[in-house]
Amino acid sequence: MMRNSSIHFTLLLCFVAGLLFTDCKSEPKQNENWKRKDNDVIIRIDAEPDGLNPLLSTTIYATQINNQLFSFLLFIDPTTLQLIPQLAKSTPEVKEITSGPYAGGVAYTFDLHDEAVWDDGKPVTGHDFVFTVKAVLNPKVNAQRYRPFFAFIKDIQVDAANPKRFTVFTNEKYILGEEAIASTVQVLPAHLYDPQNLLKDIDIKDFTDPEKIAQLAESDARLQQFADLAQSPKFSREVGAISGCGPYRLETWAPQQKVELVKKENWWGDDLADEFPALGAYPEKLTFKVIGDAATALAALKAEEIDVVADIDPKDFTDIKQDQLIQNAYTLYTPASLTSFFIYVNTRHPKLNDKLVRQALAHAVNVDEVINTLYFGLATPLSGPVLPTKDYANKNLKPIAYNPEKAKELLTQAGWTDSNNNGTVDKMIDGELTELSLSYLITPNREISRNIALVLQENARKAGINIEPVTKEFTQIIADLRKGEYELSSGGRTVSPTLWDPMQSWHTQGDNRTGFGNAETDKLIEDLRITLDKGKRDDMYKKLQAAIYDEVPEVYLYVPSGRLAVHQRFEVIPTAMHPGFFPNLFRLKE
Repeated sequence: MMRNSSIHFTLLLCFVAGLLFTDCKSEPKQNENWKRKDNDVIIRIDAEPDGLNPLLSTTIYATQINNQLFSFLLFIDPTTLQLIPQLAKSTPEVKEITSGPYAGGVAYTFDLHDEAVWDDGKPVTGHDFVFTVKAVLNPKVNAQRYRPFFAFIKDIQVDAANPKRFTVFTNEKYILGEEAIASTVQVLPAHLYDPQNLLKDIDIKDFTDPEKIAQLAESDARLQQFADLAQSPKFSREVGAISGCGPYRLETWAPQQKVELVKKENWWGDDLADEFPALGAYPEKLTFKVIGDAATALAALKAEEIDVVADIDPKDFTDIKQDQLIQNAYTLYTPASLTSFFIYVNTRHPKLNDKLVRQALAHAVNVDEVINTLYFGLATPLSGPVLPTKDYANKNLKPIAYNPEKAKELLTQAGWTDSNNNGTVDKMIDGELTELSLSYLITPNREISRNIALVLQENARKAGINIEPVTKEFTQIIADLRKGEYELSSGGRTVSPTLWDPMQSWHTQGDNRTGFGNAETDKLIEDLRITLDKGKRDDMYKKLQAAIYDEVPEVYLYVPSGRLAVHQRFEVIPTAMHPGFFPNLFRLKE
């Protein structure tokens, strides 16, 4: 499944801790028969990351690993889901700007930990943050998924007397201002990622001025030179070149096998971790082992060859509750989930550019069957991009019901009929008889994905739609989505635990993978991002949800419960944030 997070592990919401997770069994005492007793954590991932450059990587697998190599100004607390200090000593000082060129905006002042240093011993400073923002705003760098979150930044001033202190100035209020600045992307070392100082002498205000930066992109060769270096394999895959100020360093990357991280000796954050929990890092080694096949992953669990498996197949999760081998060594958790799953629909495609066809497709999918037969009830149906538990969810929008006859009716209205009586509706498009046969992208080695695809195929056939599952590697699916070279694709995203900023996924200038949107919806998105009045903002949220619901650029499926197995030798804090745990916080039981 595709996963796309709006802001990496950001944004706030205070859940009652007891509602965040439930154990399937109580914590056991130490077991002398455990095969493994070391402090190394082996984590199963079902696909390898698309790279370990925070500017470029987009997958949840890369996010999990980058969170150990690099640091944010503020990070997420696994229990409260509130932002807490990481690189910064505290949340920022916030002051409204009442005069000058940025009147109506806000100034956010951060102080970095005095102890924070890069791997070569050089201090982490505000200049590194300025560099990171420049890199994101450089239009030659493929970081467009982050740019909307920095669009309101107008200037950054580093204290001349104390480079650990800096202030970010905006010219408008933004509902996620603090979160966007502090936790959109990890801070990068300027001297390592821009050794030629290509961006150093270009004023940050040139990057934050859309017209100016567009001109520079055409006239200043340094922007392209930096992009070429930043986007080279060196900073995405090479051991030694990938370097942050996080607690772990990249030790090994064996393609399609494993990524190994080793705890740094004398890491600067160790002495601060008691006071600043986001700096906690207890395992000596983190190994992210690529195991695509679910059966292989379960066999590795039984052999105690891996310590953590998330997103366990629902049937397998139900079965292993009764498996004594696994019960003796692992604790099972079902944390609440902030992840939703859906089908991407390419609204630009000639077969799918009529919303009646997309509405028909939604009526041709039996979500209840998927939940009951494939998820064993461990999921709830979804009606849109906002989880139904949010107070700004549009409660008038109900999950679209499975109704193949309604789907046929809508297809007929759109001009699709089965003229040759072969079971698939067809239509003349550009003078050629075209059947409504749609390719559906799924990743390999995920049985749940294959099974869902087969259910969808059977459902849709009853409405005269032919769905053909096509297996591709995860990274290739992402590339196809970005280029708009697909018809249907499995999809999923980790949503914000608090306010939703739809800019990234739904604005026509964002990382918009479906082609949804027009001037009206763009304006709605732009306005709600700066509307601090909750009542007015909620009305805008609901209006946008209604527009998405009507246009069906995504067919919504379900919100699953987490399904997590963790070796009993570790104390763990399950979390609603995907994938359900923070591996750096695992502690050996005494």
